[in-house]
Amino acid sequence: MVSLRHWKRVHLACWGVAALLSSPTQAAEWPARPIMMILPAGAGGSSDPLARLLAAEMGKRLDTSIVVQNRPGAGGNVGMAQAARAPADGYTIAISWTGPLATNLALYKQVGYDPRTDFAPIGMVGCTPNVLAVGKASPAGDLRTFIAFAQRTPNKLSYGTTGVGSSWHIAGEMVNRVAGNHMAHIPYQTPGAALTDLEAGRLDAMFPVVPMTVAHAKSGDIKVLAVFSQSRAAVLPDVPTAAEQGFPDLVSDTCFALLAPRGVPPMAIDKLNAALGSVLRDEKLRATVEEMGIQIKAGPPSEVTTYLNAEIPRQAQLVQAAGATAQ
Repeated sequence: MVSLRHWKRVHLACWGVAALLSSPTQAAEWPARPIMMILPAGAGGSSDPLARLLAAEMGKRLDTSIVVQNRPGAGGNVGMAQAARAPADGYTIAISWTGPLATNLALYKQVGYDPRTDFAPIGMVGCTPNVLAVGKASPAGDLRTFIAFAQRTPNKLSYGTTGVGSSWHIAGEMVNRVAGNHMAHIPYQTPGAALTDLEAGRLDAMFPVVPMTVAHAKSGDIKVLAVFSQSRAAVLPDVPTAAEQGFPDLVSDTCFALLAPRGVPPMAIDKLNAALGSVLRDEKLRATVEEMGIQIKAGPPSEVTTYLNAEIPRQAQLVQAAGATAQ
């Protein structure tokens, strides 16, 4: 007679085999439900159109819906911390940028996550550089004359930013150091307020990212004197880089990347990266992203790791040099 203990052993063995057989099947079915994409910024911000475009187009390629959830707060820290704590099942991802990925680690005492250890990289999206923008009545016609003017008129010029430690502030302090630290920093509550003062002549300069300046530069309301990247911006083809004007060390841009909580199955990461790459290689969609002022940098997940390993210490140096702190 077969003992009860024997049947229990048979049952457990069969359950184990079934589990092993079912796991690949379940994995192969991913995604089986909608995916949430956390954007650690408010709705309507400069990163919102990019996130929604990627979510819609990647969702089509994955045969599911990707829903953008705006989670602003503490310069992006709130949303990133939430994403880091999400289940590692492939149904929560995050789109982030240089601030939460690198700058904030030096700017805040605690951010609630580590982008290098709490996340699995999916892929880089692209970068948008900061620029030097001045009012249309400014006597400066290029970066060199702007710096010379600042040096000749110490403590007379002001530049506006979206806050201490923002990319505007970091870029502004890079130029300020070259000019002898003669410019006054004026933080604004909103980008639009700074732009309004620049156009009205109440502010001498600002250092925003490309997308904010294109329409105003084309209308002649402001002048863009330099792009702080290795190459010219496609949407501002006539504006030379800082390097072209003799300042190769003046490089400042905001880069975007997709990440998932650490521990997400590699198969899900591979599918997400493939969907992202497909979107960024599509000629029409690529043009749409570039019209946002973003220079596409699609590639494998490892490029996110390479970016973080280089940018985190670089941003720490820039924050320290700027004397910035969010505390």
